[in-house]
Amino acid sequence: MRKVLPTFGLLLLLASAVPASAQDGPHRVLVLHSFRGNLPVNADWEKGIARGFTSASELQVEIDVEAPDLSRIQDADYASNLLDVYRRKYQHRDSKPHLIIPTYTLALNFLLDHGEDLFPGVPIVFLGADARYVAARKLAPHVTGITSRPDIGGTLKLALHVHPDAQRVAVIVGSGGIGRLFKRDARQQLQPHEGRVEFVWLEGLPLDELTDAVKKLPSRTVILYLVALEDRTGKRLVPVSHLPELSAAANAPIYGLWDTLLASGIIGGSLVTLEEDGFQAAQMGVRILKGEAPAAVPIIDKAENSAIFHAKELARWDIDASRLPAGSRILHRELSLWDRYRTEVIIALLVIGLQGLLILALLLNRARLKRTQAALQAEQDRRTLAEIDSRKSGIRLARFSRQRSLGTMATTVAHEISQPLISIQNYAQAARRRVQGGGDQAPKLDELLGKIEHQAGRAGDTIQRIRALVSTDSAVLRPVSLNSLLEQVMQMMRPDFETRNCVIQFSPAADLPEVLADELQIQLVIVNLLQNAVQSMEAAKDQAERVASIETRQVNDQEVQIGVADRGSGISTNAAKEIFEPLYSEKSGGMGMGLAVCRAIIEAHGGRIWYTPNPSGGAIFRFTLRPTTA
Repeated sequence: MRKVLPTFGLLLLLASAVPASAQDGPHRVLVLHSFRGNLPVNADWEKGIARGFTSASELQVEIDVEAPDLSRIQDADYASNLLDVYRRKYQHRDSKPHLIIPTYTLALNFLLDHGEDLFPGVPIVFLGADARYVAARKLAPHVTGITSRPDIGGTLKLALHVHPDAQRVAVIVGSGGIGRLFKRDARQQLQPHEGRVEFVWLEGLPLDELTDAVKKLPSRTVILYLVALEDRTGKRLVPVSHLPELSAAANAPIYGLWDTLLASGIIGGSLVTLEEDGFQAAQMGVRILKGEAPAAVPIIDKAENSAIFHAKELARWDIDASRLPAGSRILHRELSLWDRYRTEVIIALLVIGLQGLLILALLLNRARLKRTQAALQAEQDRRTLAEIDSRKSGIRLARFSRQRSLGTMATTVAHEISQPLISIQNYAQAARRRVQGGGDQAPKLDELLGKIEHQAGRAGDTIQRIRALVSTDSAVLRPVSLNSLLEQVMQMMRPDFETRNCVIQFSPAADLPEVLADELQIQLVIVNLLQNAVQSMEAAKDQAERVASIETRQVNDQEVQIGVADRGSGISTNAAKEIFEPLYSEKSGGMGMGLAVCRAIIEAHGGRIWYTPNPSGGAIFRFTLRPTTA
């Protein structure tokens, strides 16, 4: 039968790319138990052995386990039959072990008596063999291992140290060969304590009787559990199975000899550490499999066992750790929440702390943001009020600038109004003569009155446009002949140019379409640009430099462009970015509203206005209007 060793069984294969020695294939290790296979003592040894070989990852190891139950069947016929089985099972070269690990004394004795017949020359590393037996036998050079001492006397001494007021000791031991062996050893080891305490022997009792007996033990008693594998009726017992029931019923703490019983109800003792011994034996086996001679791997004689206690049983019997001997080990402690989840708690606290700091930082940032938003809102409110005041001031200044500009346009305004007034006067005189001449003059009078009405409307329209220009920014867009409009402005401005010794040149584009414009407002823009040109050229000494030019051209279907150029002093680079802003002026006494008003008028017409330096010196101002065909 085979099992996988990680589940405490029969086969362990530890893979490696390259074997440590010249061995072909895995190293085969045979574990030979003294007890039957299902006992926990075997499982603990196997766990230690598996862990020991696993630590040597460079080796390939295959482990077979045999459990012939030598502790129960010890007659010669059984041994003879067992030898026949093993000869047949391991006769082939591929099945012969390279190392044998016998557990406990009986398996070692079997190998020492029959091993040379079965496995000649195969190294042996024994485990858990009685130290007295090993000392009494003369071992061959290929035999080494770890001795074991079930420390009955040491365990009682430990119990009396913890319970100094104890008056009696109840000793539990089973029947059969193992029971008799342990009872004999116990009487020898307990003899020094005769007279100090009373010994009560609970030997070979069936489980129900034993349970009843431990219930009725008097006070100031401690229980010493040796081993009980069989009761007096021949029934087989498993310590880890019946010890919990005994422990629950007992009115005194139970001390034992092996650490495998700690979780089954014993409080502690001077304990044999089965899994640790199995690990050490496997480590010795690793050295041999790697090439060391068994004689070079000395026997480990466990002269003393460790004082080991179970934390839960200490708490049950209200025994404080200060009562234990120095150096005692306490296993299976109930971990506090802090001990159990220390790492998680620390991480959680760090996360919570970091989150708290982050939240605090966010709250501080939020408060700072609110203050900043409040300050920005206050600043925005101030800016809004300032912009409102600025717009109101700009409107008032623009109106004032237009009013000043109208002074320059007085001739044009007078001409615009005088023509309909003169016509009205002439038509009125003609109508009077018709009336004085008598006769039927009704049709002619009706015609003259219609002309008078038309001319009066024309004068009224002119007055309304002047009023709108002075008081508002609105523009009334009508189809206008741009070249004709510019001719009128040039005639109006020519006297002023001649007075200042300046010349106006006009280059009209042929076939220029009409544009949508408020005639009076566009005249105001041209007047402003020409006035600026005249003023910038006054300082020029050369007469040839005092020339202002106007040109028109159609850019595309959407724009007609007008340009006004001069050869005056020009505009500085820094000023060029601000000349269209209200209240900006480079002229002494200037109000800085002329170009701002021009931009407002052109933008109201859906056009744009801009400045570029004149390559010949001076400035060029251009603006666009929409053609009627757009």
